[in-house]
Amino acid sequence: MNIQTFNIEKDIEGQSIVLSPTVIQQDNFTLLVDCGYEETFDEFKTALAELGMPIQSLDAIFISHDDIDHLGALSLFLAENPNLQIYASAVEKDAIEGTIPSERLVQAETSLPFMPDEYRPWAEHFITRLKKIKRAKVHHTFQSGDFVLKNLQVIATPGHTKGHISLFDPQTKTLIANDALVIEEGKLNIANPQFTLDMQQAILSVKKIQALQPHVIICYHGGILKEEIERQLEMLLNQYE
Repeated sequence: MNIQTFNIEKDIEGQSIVLSPTVIQQDNFTLLVDCGYEETFDEFKTALAELGMPIQSLDAIFISHDDIDHLGALSLFLAENPNLQIYASAVEKDAIEGTIPSERLVQAETSLPFMPDEYRPWAEHFITRLKKIKRAKVHHTFQSGDFVLKNLQVIATPGHTKGHISLFDPQTKTLIANDALVIEEGKLNIANPQFTLDMQQAILSVKKIQALQPHVIICYHGGILKEEIERQLEMLLNQYE
C-alpha cells in the first residue's frame, strides 16, 4: 500500500487555509480521502498530477464526514471524472447526498439566534456557503471495522460529526485521522472544539485511536505526526478529562 499526503495552501475570503489530504494506492486502485473546498479544486488537481495521480486516474473518493472543507469540491471532481465512486460512512450518506440537511448546517442555523451581533454576518455567510454545496450520490457505505482496501480499515471516530470516519492501515499502523484529531504547533488536539458536535464522543474516539497504538497519525489539518504519539494522546486526554 502506498500512502501519500500532500499540502494544499489557499487564501479563501481573507483566511489562510492549509489542508493535508491523503491519497492511497493499492492493487492498481487509487483512493483520495476528502477533496477540499470548491476554491481549492485547482490546487488539488495540480498536486495530484504532480504525484502522478491525475483526477482522471482516481477510482474513488472517501468522504470522511460532511464538512465544507472535506466535500465542497466533490461536484468538480465528478465533472472531471464521472466514473469516480464516492465512499462514505452509512451514518452520513443521506446528508452527503442531500436528502437530509447536514449536521453542520443544522448546528449553524440553530446557533444563529444566540450569536453575538458582531459574529452574525460571518455566521449567515457560512450558512449560505453550506447551502450552496452541490451534493452527490454515495455509491458505497462503510461501517466501523470494514475494509475499504485489502489493508485499509474503517474506524468510526464520531464526535466532530456523528458519522466521522478515520482510516487505519494495520500493517504500518498508520492512522488517517481526518478531523478526529488536529496537529497545532506540533501537538495533537481535538479539531475545532467549539464546533465539535459531541465532545464526549470525540474524547471516546481519541481513546479508540489510542488503543490502536498508531505509529503514524495523518491529520487533515496539521499533517503528519510520527514522534511521541502515545505521550501526546495521553496528554490530550488529560487536557479534556
